[in-house]
Amino acid sequence: MILTRALRSLVIVSYPWYILSPSKLSSSPTSTTYLRAMSSDTNDKSAQYSYIPTSTNFPPRYTGPSESQLTPEQKSIRQSILASRPTTGMSGPFGPWLAHPSIAEPSQQLGRAVRYGTSLSKRESELIILLTGAKYRSETEFDLHAREANWAGVEWDVIRSIPWKRLSSCDGSDEGREFGLENVKEFMVPVLEKEHDNMRVEASDTSQSLPDKEREVAIVLFAAELLDTSVVSDETYERTKAVLGGDDAVLVEITAILGYYAYVSYTLNVFRIPSGMSPVK
Repeated sequence: MILTRALRSLVIVSYPWYILSPSKLSSSPTSTTYLRAMSSDTNDKSAQYSYIPTSTNFPPRYTGPSESQLTPEQKSIRQSILASRPTTGMSGPFGPWLAHPSIAEPSQQLGRAVRYGTSLSKRESELIILLTGAKYRSETEFDLHAREANWAGVEWDVIRSIPWKRLSSCDGSDEGREFGLENVKEFMVPVLEKEHDNMRVEASDTSQSLPDKEREVAIVLFAAELLDTSVVSDETYERTKAVLGGDDAVLVEITAILGYYAYVSYTLNVFRIPSGMSPVK
């Protein structure tokens, strides 16, 4: 079964079929992000998905000072950012932040801490970031982290199930669905639980370590409640804390990721920073 899962991933890479209607594209930074179903190899009847980013379809308002305008302090911060992001460089919010060195430096340090310095798995972190991008309707954030989440092992079905106003299935059945805790419970959580159940079936004859379903669901619900209501209830706090081993520090990590990526979303939305991302095969 593990081999079957690997072969399915190979099919996605080897046989991409992109279906994108020009009528769905817009120059607006709030144009719809589409996940398109595609047919797989005839021997594999399960649906496969490619991801079509829309955060490349609008011109930026401001991408930060040009290299020739940089002060020595800005140049130093820029080099530090580039060193920590060898593949993505100054993309995302870092260009606008660089206009103000006293903002850029602590911002990149906080970003490094919440992205790479927590006890959460990459899967868990990416689920939190996707929920944040959905809440704040940040196409660039959602596009980039949809890819990151999939690389971390989150199935496209789970990513597709996240409710937000700019996400649509092929048949338009969930177009216009608002982000909110109840919609996360109704539409995302069952798909996430199903993914975990499928992973357990496929790994039943191996000693493979699997993500913890109860833990991921608790994290998703905690994040969704905080994003939706700006608070979490005592019940949610205590339940999530118990599932995460009774450690308040993990809740600090989740809250910090949510806060940082809300800040990132605002920056990307205000300055209309495109992702420069190609369709995912």
